[in-house]
Amino acid sequence: MMTECLRRVARALAGTVVAVLLSGTVLASDVHRTQLRPAFDRDELLVVLIIGSDIGWPYRPGDARNGNADAIHLVAVDTVARRATVVDIPRDSVVGGTKVNAHLLTGGPQRLRRQLESFAQVTIDHWMLTSFRGFERISEALGGIDVVVDRPMHDEASGSDFDPGAHRVEGKDALAFARDRHSMPDGDFGRTRHQGDLLVGAHRRVTADGIGLADLVDLMGTLARHTASDIGPTQLLRMGLLAPRIDPAAVEQVSLTGRLDTLGGASVVRLRTRGVFDRIRAGDVGPSTRPSARPSAPAT
Repeated sequence: MMTECLRRVARALAGTVVAVLLSGTVLASDVHRTQLRPAFDRDELLVVLIIGSDIGWPYRPGDARNGNADAIHLVAVDTVARRATVVDIPRDSVVGGTKVNAHLLTGGPQRLRRQLESFAQVTIDHWMLTSFRGFERISEALGGIDVVVDRPMHDEASGSDFDPGAHRVEGKDALAFARDRHSMPDGDFGRTRHQGDLLVGAHRRVTADGIGLADLVDLMGTLARHTASDIGPTQLLRMGLLAPRIDPAAVEQVSLTGRLDTLGGASVVRLRTRGVFDRIRAGDVGPSTRPSARPSAPAT
């Protein structure tokens, strides 16, 4: 029985790797060819830009790489210590003299990447982009993502309909949770934080006991079909094998906020980075292990 199980896993792994090699990074039936690069830099720090586009079939037909960035997150991973930081960046943040989400529209993922690198002074190794439908499919492939709703979310614009409490969301419900800003007292800051919650929750699903190797490689195939990226098949495979080895307790989520302002008559955010990019540049990712600067109270 064990031998047959191993054979099934080997067949699933081989089939998925072949699918990834054939499909590359396919989005809306358009093959995006990329050049293979080393999986990890010599400094052992891997930084990936995660982008959610507001364009893509069937909701808003078109090439997702030519839309506005509805979700923007940097994921920094120490590939040796297996620790990670997820940085949630509001889409209205001023980066490069304009709203950060507009760089995708005017120059595609590469322009958005360059502008964020210049702003944060952090080298971004790769980018990965998906559409609304792509995100739905990825959440379904995970079997849903666990989130905690801390206030009622009932919003016609996004389709959210959640009472407070724990929920497992997938498909349209996951997308609604990611897009609702009208139910949030802090508006787009809350929406951006929820998007980060989904990324962190997706990682927890990958590390769950019920997720096996065959499930993992199937998920990698789903990522290849429903994302565009500059990640080659070899790197995607290595990243897929690394992710389950990172303890969720070693992942920190930082949701950036800032001061509301106007630019050219539009509402924008002047970011407060809270030193997070300094830490990433120094290779200090994951929950802080530094001792608190505040002395503890004396024992009584």
